[in-house]
Amino acid sequence: MLTVSNPNKFDWASIPLGECCQGNALDAYFTLKLFNLCEAKLEERGMLDLFNSLLSPALEVFSEMEFEGLNVSLEKTGEIGKKLRSSNIDQEDSLYGCPGVKKTDNFSSNNDLIEVLYTREDGLGLYPPDKTAKGSPSVSAPTLKILLEHIDKELSKRHG
Repeated sequence: MLTVSNPNKFDWASIPLGECCQGNALDAYFTLKLFNLCEAKLEERGMLDLFNSLLSPALEVFSEMEFEGLNVSLEKTGEIGKKLRSSNIDQEDSLYGCPGVKKTDNFSSNNDLIEVLYTREDGLGLYPPDKTAKGSPSVSAPTLKILLEHIDKELSKRHG
């Protein structure tokens, strides 16, 4: 393989033809070895037909998207952003009707979330599944996801 320590300063136009040919040959050789290995693993798992019929034809489309990029409508993106903000505001407003949530609580504040979810006497009284490095109950996105999964499980047990 052709290894270049600093591609920004490498003079590609002046590379000796022999080195270029050897590098390209080694690239092709190792690419074929990798392809054969992947193909064998797909066949071993019974997924080669799926790859050949579905994924392989899609590679051309994906490569075109990668090379040419995607057209994105700034107008549509703005509309979707407004809808999402409005929906988030509506959902946040509905939380203020829940027991243990005060009108002064700020859901963007970690301290207020910790109080509502874990420590406030009339709050939800949940057990924190994770703690921060400093030992406080965590309200990180992964932790909140775990809490939601636990709550969904509990609700399905009670109502299912």
